[in-house]
Amino acid sequence: MTLGSLASAASFPTLPGDPPRPPGEDPRSPAPDIVAIVLDDIPPLDGRLWKKLPNIRRNFVREGTQFTDAHVETPTCTPGRVGLLTGQHTHHHGAYATDGSGWDPSTTVATELQAEGYHTIMVGKYLNVFDRFADKWPPGWDEFHGFRGAYYDYNMYSNGVAQWHGSEPRDYSTDVIARLAREAIDEAPDDQPLFAWIAPYSMHKPWTVAPRHKRAKECNGIERWKPFGYMEKGVSDKPAYVGERRIVQRKGYDLGRICRGMLSVDEMVGRIVRKLDKQGRLNNTMLILTSDNGMAYGSQRFLHDKKAPYGTQVPLMVRWPRLLGKVPKAVDERVQNIDLAPTICDIAGCQMGPFPDGSLKADGVSVLKLLTGERKQLWRKVVVTSYQDAARVPRYWSITTTGTSPLAGKACKSRKKDGCRWQYTAYETGETELYDLSNGPCHAWKRSKPGDPCMLKNKSGQPRYTSIEGDLRRILRRLTPLD
Repeated sequence: MTLGSLASAASFPTLPGDPPRPPGEDPRSPAPDIVAIVLDDIPPLDGRLWKKLPNIRRNFVREGTQFTDAHVETPTCTPGRVGLLTGQHTHHHGAYATDGSGWDPSTTVATELQAEGYHTIMVGKYLNVFDRFADKWPPGWDEFHGFRGAYYDYNMYSNGVAQWHGSEPRDYSTDVIARLAREAIDEAPDDQPLFAWIAPYSMHKPWTVAPRHKRAKECNGIERWKPFGYMEKGVSDKPAYVGERRIVQRKGYDLGRICRGMLSVDEMVGRIVRKLDKQGRLNNTMLILTSDNGMAYGSQRFLHDKKAPYGTQVPLMVRWPRLLGKVPKAVDERVQNIDLAPTICDIAGCQMGPFPDGSLKADGVSVLKLLTGERKQLWRKVVVTSYQDAARVPRYWSITTTGTSPLAGKACKSRKKDGCRWQYTAYETGETELYDLSNGPCHAWKRSKPGDPCMLKNKSGQPRYTSIEGDLRRILRRLTPLD
């Protein structure tokens, strides 16, 4: 198998531990193994969680590439997960609600990689209500272990057969997922490349910590989360739904329980890495860490919620020694969760699409050349975000410009540098928001800098910004079903 979509043979250097290449062998082969670890409801914050998690810190922070501006296309669980699997916008894949109804799972990154000869494994949370599928074994997966539940008292459907897990310590779902993932990797055929999708429930509420970690000292002293905009007092410029929320936890968000819950995930990462290393796969494994969606953790009064356009950022980290080496790197370009499936398919030599809705290709794009350093920016000029479930937040459509947008220099204090990053949001209520996200992310911003990545002052409706707001709305109408 070859990886014909990669740009150049020079991108695949020979690293220590690689076997000698026979004369004339294409250095783009053998095909890499791909292992994606998909967390639940975890934002990147400023990296303070990773500092407390030794396996994630070592493998991803110290030896990987971090995308510092990664966001979800839809900030909810099931639509976000389907976006990860398909590379499609929510209004194309159709899974608007938590139950995943409206989505046809016949075309995913798993089905496309399986067709390319990959052995495909899924362990953990597929969708919130995946068991609506008649055979409890969605297409595309050679081995499937999916569950509907949280941390205890759930059925794990292993290749369509239900196995009950109760409330004993051994039933803690992250540990069960870790064991099943290791076993599945261990039993994978040696003559096929591996694609594994491993999705623990952590750290979705109720934020249950494994018994052995309830008093773990590793998470002592983690600083509370309190960036600009945390439990914002003056929200008269915001949509009405923001002002209806109470101000709570004024001292900042205590991350201790989240950190302790993530310790079992960190142990899982370590065990998977050791298993891949023991099999001789690790050097040529693309290891991915991301989340189905983020969490606001206090931004604009949103605490344990993620549906508003204030909490869309997610972690996205990649470790792949054979291609990227082990030197830590950062990619600052705006990317989305719907870019992951096209990137994986690009690496494996396939293409996402056509899809059951009639779309010929994915809405996301491959970010492989950002990883290799062959590009600093993508071609696209805007990205689209939406929320269509209308639970506690009105439905909205949102558009954010990139550095290559012709609007980046319009009405913008940062245009002498690299232009503004405009974000415009239109709600079903008729309310709108406009911010310049330049010099983000929020936690790195200072009031002395141009821009407003913490979304403190809504510029929508101000005469000075009438023109840029009109331009953004016209683009949003063209790209989405916005009325």
